[in-house]
Amino acid sequence: MRIGFRVLFAVAIAISSMAAYASPIVYHVDYQNNGVLLVGTITTDGKLGKLASEDIVDLHLIASTTGLPGTVIYPLGYSIVTIHSMSVTATTEGLFFDTTDRGGSLIITENLHDTTEVVLRGNSMAIYGVSEPISGNYEFASAATPPPVPVPPIRFHASASTISGTVTKTIEGRSPVIRTIGASDTATAATDLNTVTDQVPNPGNSQTVFDVPIYNLRNIENSATTDYTIALDDGIAETKTGPGSFLNGLVYWQSNDDRLSCKGDAAISNRVDCTSTEILSGLLINRVGIHAGKYPAGTSFPVSGKINDPNCAILGVETFSGYLILQESRITGLGTGGVTAGLAGLHLVGTASCVSVLPGRSFTTQYDMTAENVSLPNYDTGSGNSATPYTAFSLQIQ
Repeated sequence: MRIGFRVLFAVAIAISSMAAYASPIVYHVDYQNNGVLLVGTITTDGKLGKLASEDIVDLHLIASTTGLPGTVIYPLGYSIVTIHSMSVTATTEGLFFDTTDRGGSLIITENLHDTTEVVLRGNSMAIYGVSEPISGNYEFASAATPPPVPVPPIRFHASASTISGTVTKTIEGRSPVIRTIGASDTATAATDLNTVTDQVPNPGNSQTVFDVPIYNLRNIENSATTDYTIALDDGIAETKTGPGSFLNGLVYWQSNDDRLSCKGDAAISNRVDCTSTEILSGLLINRVGIHAGKYPAGTSFPVSGKINDPNCAILGVETFSGYLILQESRITGLGTGGVTAGLAGLHLVGTASCVSVLPGRSFTTQYDMTAENVSLPNYDTGSGNSATPYTAFSLQIQ
């Protein structure tokens, strides 16, 4: 009898040791329904049967009520899992919640901000307050690895800025002096979240370089938007101005609106479709109106005329000659995983010359300025070799 007792005692110790040191079990959560989702993993201490709060040892979950990308639920330590009654059961197949247990619940709470993230109670699973129906012995996590969560195909950035460029002055016999026009009034939207950036409208912005007023813009509004969900995956950048001018009125317009929108093609993989129609009102070049109508993107007009410049020795006047390019597209990064699709609404490029009979007094000033710039920089189709975007760009002069 004593030998039998010792054997039973030894077996009991072995079983107790196995229970105390059971390997943790990782269960996979994969709930998605019309934008409401809870995906990730819940790890237990390995106990099978009815679970208590302390049997949950780790969390890695993303939750949302509006689809991907969702919000990361803080891990244990920053979040608390509370199980009431005997409502949660662990098996080798999954985690189950007994919806018939009237006093039972499983609650995940973020203790940093004291907010409730997920609640299983009765016939309801609430994710960020949105209730989803459940019933019976509901399996909310599985020991089997689920298929990967579907993700949108393309990550977009978006950016809109009002003015940028360079002005380079070269005096006879001297080295060129370059002044950079920094991008101003910029609105940007990131790619990793659904974001909207609407810049506070700016009543006006102007700049003088080398004593010449190079631009004057009024009623500036810029915005940038990205959406990254299964239902909507796009990037939008838009810039607007009221009255604006280059070179002290040599080029003038009453208003301009340039909006670039890109999204993944619904039928063709690894393709991005971009559309934009620039609407430009009251365009004057050297006080001559440009005929209203629809023009192709990239249309250019010659620009020539006199610029008042106090540094020019001949009556303070210099002569400019160049081009105004409208709705100019700029596609870069082809053949890489980061393509940029961009547009410059108004691009003025040319040279102003001041000729003097006096030695060392002649000079030229080169202008390269763009106003109303919109772009979707470094978008990634996930292929590592993003194709040329399919574009439908146009210009409407009113």
